Amino acid sequence: MSRKKVKKHSKETKNRFLLLFVGIFLLLSLLLFDPKLFTGGDNAVYAILARSIARGKGYKDLYLPDEQPHTQYPFGFPLLLAPLVLIFGTNVLMLKCLVLLTGVAAFYFMCKICESLFRGKSYIILSMFISIPIFAIYNHWILSEMPFLFFSLGAVYLLMKTSAGRGHFYYLAFMFAIFAFFIRAAGISLILGITVWLLVKGRYKQLAIFIILFLIIFVPWQIRNAGITTSGGYLDQLLAKNPYQMEAGRITLLGLMTRVWDNLVLYAFTILPVSLMPFLKQGSVAVMVGLLFVALTGIGFFWRAKNLTVFEFYFTFGVLVLLGWPKVWSSDRFLLPILPIFLIYAYFGLSWLKEKINFKYMIEVFAGIFVLFNILEILPMVRQAIQDNTAYLKGDLHAGYTADWQRYFELIAWMQHNIPKDRIIMARKPEFVYLLSGHKSFRYPFTTNQEEVARAIARCDFVVLDNFYWTGTSRRYLFPVLQKTPEAYEIVKQTRRPEFYLLRVKGKS
Repeated sequence: MSRKKVKKHSKETKNRFLLLFVGIFLLLSLLLFDPKLFTGGDNAVYAILARSIARGKGYKDLYLPDEQPHTQYPFGFPLLLAPLVLIFGTNVLMLKCLVLLTGVAAFYFMCKICESLFRGKSYIILSMFISIPIFAIYNHWILSEMPFLFFSLGAVYLLMKTSAGRGHFYYLAFMFAIFAFFIRAAGISLILGITVWLLVKGRYKQLAIFIILFLIIFVPWQIRNAGITTSGGYLDQLLAKNPYQMEAGRITLLGLMTRVWDNLVLYAFTILPVSLMPFLKQGSVAVMVGLLFVALTGIGFFWRAKNLTVFEFYFTFGVLVLLGWPKVWSSDRFLLPILPIFLIYAYFGLSWLKEKINFKYMIEVFAGIFVLFNILEILPMVRQAIQDNTAYLKGDLHAGYTADWQRYFELIAWMQHNIPKDRIIMARKPEFVYLLSGHKSFRYPFTTNQEEVARAIARCDFVVLDNFYWTGTSRRYLFPVLQKTPEAYEIVKQTRRPEFYLLRVKGKS
């Protein structure tokens, strides 16, 4: 066989290999697909912001009575959603399909990165990636994680291509990285990582172009936000001791150091191991597995650090941003964007360890155990997803939700048909009220200052007194104020247990 035919055959084999892994990831994403809204609330806000852009109203929180300009989330993800909203309306299924596509494309970039780094061994780390449930789970939620992963991994891969003498890939990579930042503010780690990498490598021309391109968008965005008097952006919440208790004030330097340490312990010994292998849950086994992965990642990082690629700088800043986030927000959502890089460094750590102990198949055995445990975790997830989706298709629109969320959505559905559209609702999750019923809505203040809460109540027509399992903020901030003057409210709707109440503010409607 000629060299040309061998090369062609090798390329065809690689393409089939790539299609196989992308196909498996797509299949798993479809098996775990959930057509309903995620209950976090961010997805509803993203959909509303996309609606605002699509309707030509700018970048506003349409669900609020005064439709305030939005400053918390960057505009990138809603901008991606806006064309679909313009064509199909706020169709949850269509928005989820866009996220699904970006997730599959992100995995494609992961495949190409691993192919470049590991050659014939890339199937090992890709098998581990596919087996981690959170990637497939997040691949159907209307959240920014998978779109961010697509643009960030795309930027890294394109920068890797520049090393082969293709200088024009710099500019495409820059656009991917900049747009990633405007999808998630945590993308500043990617911006900083690329900036320092270009500086260390002495690529000053590309560095100047990158900074100029970034500032062309960043400066107008910051000027726009600075001119808005509303607070509550990420910076305010980042600097708060607790973003859910703003009256506690801003964090001190000592408090920041404590936060970093607490997050380090939480991520290393709970969130990281449980994200990688969900069967661990919590406890001593999770701590040991977390310690193992942190050790492997650290070894791999320092083993690779002599090369000083963009990976090292992006990963370093990514970890720093992760540890600086308020502890109450610490979750796999913030870990997910750099979790693939954790895997890559862990693989390098395993390679180093394999050389030291001279165990030829150590990496394969380790990966096999990892994948096996995750498959055992995924199978019941798939079974539950099929069961919930079957019930959903038969008409149970709340199948799979916990009882408290079922009652909340039932109450919102009742409001949609029984409360005039010009009435304003106070609720713990106001974005869902607007998205599903069309009523303007806002959240009560997170403060123990009862006068401030009472003033907020005076601005609405109805109050939702919830009974959520996952939070106690209504009992802490809202209920004491309602309890002081019960005669000022009338119960117009009460759900089944757990009881949710819709209260009419007397004298208002």
